[in-house]
Amino acid sequence: MPRFILRFRGNGPAQEADVNRIRALPEARVIDASSPRMMLVEAPEEHLRNAINDMPGWVMSPEQTIQLPDPRQKVLHPPEDTES
Repeated sequence: MPRFILRFRGNGPAQEADVNRIRALPEARVIDASSPRMMLVEAPEEHLRNAINDMPGWVMSPEQTIQLPDPRQKVLHPPEDTES
């Protein structure tokens, strides 16, 4: 199921009624709500969009993951054999 970041852009912390409404959505699971203005939610996109449209000050964006580069050095070619 897709994950979405919900952010409250209004003044002050998010309204508790809005947060409770998001938590009550069918098939929705709140992954993280440790910030007073943001939530990470796993739910069908249509359910979230319908809820957000009725709640002013909220924006929604899909969670994105970025692959971090491997910082380890790599050998480009094996060392030459110097024992001969």
